Amino acid sequence: MRLSSVGHSYDRTDVFDDVTLAFPPGRVGLIGVNGAGKTTLLRLLATTLEPSRGEVCFPGLGGLPVAARRHIGFMPQSLALPRSLRVLDFLAYVAWLKEIPRSERADECARVLELADLESHHRSTVGRLSGGMHRRLLFAQAMIGRPRVLLLDEPTAGLDPEQRIRLRERLRSADGVEVLLVSSHLIEDLVPVVERIVMLDDHRIAFDGSVEGLRELGVQHAAVEGMSAYEAAFLRLQKSRT
Repeated sequence: MRLSSVGHSYDRTDVFDDVTLAFPPGRVGLIGVNGAGKTTLLRLLATTLEPSRGEVCFPGLGGLPVAARRHIGFMPQSLALPRSLRVLDFLAYVAWLKEIPRSERADECARVLELADLESHHRSTVGRLSGGMHRRLLFAQAMIGRPRVLLLDEPTAGLDPEQRIRLRERLRSADGVEVLLVSSHLIEDLVPVVERIVMLDDHRIAFDGSVEGLRELGVQHAAVEGMSAYEAAFLRLQKSRT
């Protein structure tokens, strides 16, 4: 996937401008303060949003967004679902949207329910799910069809520590995923999973490099007691814009 000179605006307010990024096979963490454009970037790559300027390309996935969609799994930060809709019915609907053959849908739904630790809740309605379960349901739907590209927007939000660890384990062993792009406010959640970090800040790319490179940047600068090297690097990169 590739963004070429991409910019996006809402009501004439720039989220980012002239961003060029390539995502070859690999595992990438996306960081930035609220409003930096993380969700917008993920939506552009998920083909649910068109850029205001520039071009988003999908070489190797059919080139055009309509062809690429069948290879992309997207977990949004939130998704309003009818409270009376059953978990299994929602997953079956997503499987239909992703053109999973009817004969394979039951097995595919069972597979992603296990991935998300929701097997015992398959007959529950959305309205009866806790916040953490709702997040896991969104993860399950993103995994349907064994996507080659997996885009996750704040996947650990609302999960307890044990569930966060399980999710990280699932991501490390995700079958068939060639490109993983995951955003999080918790840098420490990304470190065990990703190899590369992209930081968005002030309408631009503030950092694009390895996890180790981010850590080294933090080690080089004095940090508040108790602050990790990654957090120190984050603050340093924010200050460097002034």
